[in-house]
Amino acid sequence: MADRSIYRRGVSRRDFVKGMAGGAATAALGLPHAACSWGGSSTDKKVIVLGLDGLDPFIVKKLIDAGRAPNFKRLAEMGSFRQLATTMPALSPVAWSSFITGLTPGGHGIADFVTRDPENYLPVFSIFDNVEPDIMLSIGDVHLPVKGGGPRNLRRGTPFWSYLTERGIPAWVSKIPTNYPVDETATKAIAGMGTPDLTDAYGVFSYYTSDPFEDYPNISGGVVHYVDVVDNQVRADLLGPVNSLRTAKETSRDPYANTTKAPFTVYLDPNRNDVVRLDIQGRTLLLKKGEYSPWVNVSFDLLPVIGKVSGIARFLVKQVRPHFQLYITPINIDPADQAGPITYPADFGAEIVRDIGAFWTKGLPADTKAFDYDVLNDEEYVGQAELILAERMKLFVHQWSRFDTGLFYFYVSSTDQDAHMLWRNMDPTHPKHAEADPRFAGWIPHVYERMDELVGRVLPSVDDNTLLLICSDHGFSQYGRQFHLNTWLRDNGYLVLKGGAGKKDETSVLDIDWSQTVAYAMGFNGLYLNLKNREAKGIVTADKASAITARLTRDLEAVVDPETGTRPIARVYDRDALYSGDMTPSMPEMLVGYTPGYRTSDQSFMGSTGSQTINLNPWAWSGDHSMAYQMVPGSLFSSRRVAKSDPSILDLPVTILEWFGIAKPEQMVGRSVFS
Repeated sequence: MADRSIYRRGVSRRDFVKGMAGGAATAALGLPHAACSWGGSSTDKKVIVLGLDGLDPFIVKKLIDAGRAPNFKRLAEMGSFRQLATTMPALSPVAWSSFITGLTPGGHGIADFVTRDPENYLPVFSIFDNVEPDIMLSIGDVHLPVKGGGPRNLRRGTPFWSYLTERGIPAWVSKIPTNYPVDETATKAIAGMGTPDLTDAYGVFSYYTSDPFEDYPNISGGVVHYVDVVDNQVRADLLGPVNSLRTAKETSRDPYANTTKAPFTVYLDPNRNDVVRLDIQGRTLLLKKGEYSPWVNVSFDLLPVIGKVSGIARFLVKQVRPHFQLYITPINIDPADQAGPITYPADFGAEIVRDIGAFWTKGLPADTKAFDYDVLNDEEYVGQAELILAERMKLFVHQWSRFDTGLFYFYVSSTDQDAHMLWRNMDPTHPKHAEADPRFAGWIPHVYERMDELVGRVLPSVDDNTLLLICSDHGFSQYGRQFHLNTWLRDNGYLVLKGGAGKKDETSVLDIDWSQTVAYAMGFNGLYLNLKNREAKGIVTADKASAITARLTRDLEAVVDPETGTRPIARVYDRDALYSGDMTPSMPEMLVGYTPGYRTSDQSFMGSTGSQTINLNPWAWSGDHSMAYQMVPGSLFSSRRVAKSDPSILDLPVTILEWFGIAKPEQMVGRSVFS
């Protein structure tokens, strides 16, 4: 049977993260990174920050009250436990960027996971992009970057730890979001959320099946290969990054002519259905059905001798017979042989690998897309989640054992990602609770208990010179129903489609008639005016903008879900009332805060319309936090009593700097929580 691979490049490659394919190739040529040095005085003072993404104050309080979080309780009694105000929107890249810089989104420039390119309205990744080389040398079909180019962090502002290191105070920053390429003003750093996989995408899994009736017509974030079992063997290719150093012609017979490949063969035992042998690049693995393999190193050739990139992946045999099924995680950048700047210093990754082994480097490690599309079931997702959590705890021990003084920041994603994917399992009121595996109803509380163990590891280190902060960027709520914001805008005359496009079940930004469109949505919470002199085809003049936003706000806040009687939108926020800074004018005029239980649809997230305005959330992704920000506060634990009655994530960088005796930088908008 011919390979009928399905590869949704539109979201993960060309439109969503345009130009990202150059990063791996540039890194393969060994282009240098800037050096950094520190001087000045040191200090005996310490700040320990555990950034537990999405740690919900209501869940953790329930566990404290039930006696299941004794270390959180002890810390609260020692100092304080408060709800922590987050940003609007309450999204990780937005909130953590504010934590890093002390700026509102209008200052640091990150207002969502995606923004739009005002020249063509297409969605683009907001955390980083790839810069084209200044000088390219082309010889035939080979293109060599000679000067410049590579990944660029789009977050603006100065990381607060820069003020520490310039005074000789060490700063260890592990896995903090929106820090790719890794910031080189830290003493030791590992990039976090925003770090791509080896293909420069947000995470592309691979799935191989011999079942011709398995159908994935609209899959996003993955590659599905239909394979044949011949003489108890399966031969296939693992797809790597697009080869930006060489141009090859893609054809219908070979749509991946310019994509690097790693061939592999799987041998099936004719007498066993529980184990297979896999050969890849000279390595032989025995893969037991239902168990994830260790990390496997895989390399991809860009050019002979000089051009090779290395990645790591885990393999999972889902089924041997009657149909062969193999899942491979997104190919992570190899921390020991980096195809992108994911650690500082550059050899820090290799040091970690020597000490504890390879680890997930992709910014959001859990493969939520494979779970959403039923390539992974509940048990397989939790199996992966267990590995991620165990690995992150091992990484913490490695970092903690080497920390002496200054700043120690360590980030855990499990509290966020697992709440997204397994909320329906623990919430009997969720509309899809009956579809969830009841065995994992307690997984989210279990993860919180593991975080309590983490707190217990650092509590003995707290003394008069040491401040311990546990913080999250937001909380969580149920996500049972989705609101198609662009569909509502279309149906209410704010967004107009080109002739004939209205007959489609789903459209894209390419189907919008911009000469008649007043407003459009992009990202989880952003609502843009089609503003003249800002958008390429803008029609809304500055003098009309305030009247339109007022009308839109009134109309959206009045929408009622006919099936539930609930208003899906709790509040529409005026950007200028929340943001300050030079980037404010480029950001969406309105920020839509949903009611708990509701979230924007994936279609609206990408600027598309659909056939319905409100419908049941179809995904395993069943918990969320893109609601009105007051409804999903984060958590703050402090070893010292918090004096401020309404602490915000914007206050924390100021608090940390003042602990070290450094005055608040003028551009930061918060104030110390101890004032």
